[in-house]
Amino acid sequence: MRKILLGVLLAVMASPVSSQPAAGDPPLFSLDEQTWVLFYDLPSRRFRAIRDAFVQRNFDSAARDLRISAGFIGAERERTAPALAGPLSEVVARLGELADAIDSPGTTTAEFDAAFSRAHWLLAQHYLVLTERARDDKRHRAAGNYLWATAHHMERCVLWSNARLTRALVRDIERLRDMADALRESDKPERVYRDKPIASA
Repeated sequence: MRKILLGVLLAVMASPVSSQPAAGDPPLFSLDEQTWVLFYDLPSRRFRAIRDAFVQRNFDSAARDLRISAGFIGAERERTAPALAGPLSEVVARLGELADAIDSPGTTTAEFDAAFSRAHWLLAQHYLVLTERARDDKRHRAAGNYLWATAHHMERCVLWSNARLTRALVRDIERLRDMADALRESDKPERVYRDKPIASA
């Protein structure tokens, strides 16, 4: 477990660091009291690398990134809604199974696609719950960050599921991103909430 958490830490520290949250907003992910990084898109980067490494038969790299991704999702599971904890645990277990069977003849890219799509779908729901909590706590900048993460994972869920990314869906996801930006930047967030961003998501 220590190796997995260390891998998550290293991956996060290698990620671009976002600006500090507004005063009163707790970090989206806290490594210590001084360090804050936004790494909601860690699975997106890792999942593509995993699939590419698998196709190239670089099994050690693929297995390592699978375990890092499982560690990230496990960390998010600890602060999610009770209804999502079980399904996220299933995703963590599934990624571990794929890592263990990475060089098995029966392991296919289709299994990765299904696991990654489900992970993104659950993360989208998880971040939407966090959006709602932040709104209720009047942490509007945090709500905007979480709403942006929701839109991101919704989009990735569609892409990994091999479903069609329709114009209407692209429009809706971009609208969510626009509202997320408005929440992060507006000094009058109540105007943004009139457009019902959480209900729309």
